[in-house]
Amino acid sequence: MLNLKQQHEKCLYPEVRIRTKTAMGSGTVIFCHETPGEEGMWDTYVLTNEHVVDSLISIEDRWNNVLKREVKEDALGHPDVEVLTFAYVSRVIGSTSYQADIVAYAKEEDMALLRIRAPQKFDYVAELYPEAEIKKLISFAPLWAIGCGLGGPPAITAGYLSAFNIDIENREFWLITAPIIFGNSGGATFLQETGQFIGIPARVSVKQIGWSVDVVTHLGFIIPVSRVYQFLRDQIWDFIIDPARTAAECEKEREQKRKRDLLGRLYEDDEDNKSPEGNINPRGAGGRHRYYE
Repeated sequence: MLNLKQQHEKCLYPEVRIRTKTAMGSGTVIFCHETPGEEGMWDTYVLTNEHVVDSLISIEDRWNNVLKREVKEDALGHPDVEVLTFAYVSRVIGSTSYQADIVAYAKEEDMALLRIRAPQKFDYVAELYPEAEIKKLISFAPLWAIGCGLGGPPAITAGYLSAFNIDIENREFWLITAPIIFGNSGGATFLQETGQFIGIPARVSVKQIGWSVDVVTHLGFIIPVSRVYQFLRDQIWDFIIDPARTAAECEKEREQKRKRDLLGRLYEDDEDNKSPEGNINPRGAGGRHRYYE
């Protein structure tokens, strides 16, 4: 079991508060490293729920000079991430607010990755439960759920890992009995024994009684850490979980993927503009000649 100092450093201190103009929630620092090519700067990555920052994500039609037409692109705002300052081990005495970038998100997975770039190293980073050991997790495992419920400082509640393979909208969730409430979204669930991160509190049970709805706070659903690993791979930010990978390699692969997607759009556009004889209309939908290398 962890001692009190370890509990604070591994579970409490990595938690942050996230605010937008219309929402508030929680987040967990999962990685921090020196900014490549920028001496004295650090990139810190915060994991949260997509629905916490959803109001800052919109899809807009923008003119693309390569395609010569409007394409749909995401427009991303900047959430405020509040890193809390503690005194006497446990007492919150203030916070420092950072403007973060939304560097990856998946609405259907309800996950988002934020990046803080600042001249400061974050010493307290959550440790993800080892991917190869996930199948060893069982019910009755004691855990803590930590998050900024109702926008307050991080609240710590205790419970158990209760059930696996809960299907909600064709996604896997795990059931926990540690009470959570609005604002806990995006926070973290830690094993009490090791202090390792095993999931993101994402939903709470509700029961309708007559015309009212009661929140069942002790039946909460978390996004399991297995899905976090897959999200980071799918979004090509897997240097966070794989020491053999680098930020530069991932950035190069993301850029290559963007180019492939762009070429795919060009191909689809040409297919739409073929003549009845199967030849490509040289002027295309935009009325401009196309040239290919």
